[in-house]
Amino acid sequence: MTTMEQNADFAGYARLDKQNIPQQIVNQIQEHIAAQKLKTGDQLPSERELAIQLNVSRSAVREAVKILVSIEILEVKHGLGTFVKEPQLRPLTDLSLVEDGVKKMLMRQAIEVRALIDVEVTRLAAMHATPADIKDLEDYLAMSVVEPMKSKRKYGHDLGFEKIIAKAAKNIYLSELQKKAHSFFEEAWNSGGFIPRKAEERNIQHREIVDAIKNKNPDLAVRLMKEHMNINI
Repeated sequence: MTTMEQNADFAGYARLDKQNIPQQIVNQIQEHIAAQKLKTGDQLPSERELAIQLNVSRSAVREAVKILVSIEILEVKHGLGTFVKEPQLRPLTDLSLVEDGVKKMLMRQAIEVRALIDVEVTRLAAMHATPADIKDLEDYLAMSVVEPMKSKRKYGHDLGFEKIIAKAAKNIYLSELQKKAHSFFEEAWNSGGFIPRKAEERNIQHREIVDAIKNKNPDLAVRLMKEHMNINI
């Protein structure tokens, strides 16, 4: 177990302005965690020491720690100190106070999980899809071109498309894993307010993936799905 004095020196870090100092302290601690300068189990400096390093009041530090404890990023062990908590799989919509850089990190991780599942799903679909599955995919493509998104779920056409591919893959376990991966992605997206790709680009990519599945070409289908998953955030 290490302390933050050893891992991350806050002295001389970005100066805090006079507005909302506790939130700025929250952001700086989260940035250290995202950059792996602080890891699970690391101990923060004392309230007094952290206040000195950041040149802020102890009450501001106390409030920042309270926020981070409430969203389960830190934990206080009475008689020992304050520590970085083991990451929890929790709804990201609860993290309204999380700094934007951390939201982007969580979004990247959600994309990685989604890609891990959906790339394999696509490979199996190219091997096992029936004519009925191809018709379902074609029908979905036609619908997504003519029907605009009616909700705020701007990623909905992507996830709906991938769900139909999972049906074509004929693997119920992967389908269940996909549901969980998609739920992580939705939570991260809703938390971060990210901008979706253009519908025209999405539809072209979907068309190419369906053609590869229809032609029973797993290698091409996998390559196209990987390119499709390369989302810039």
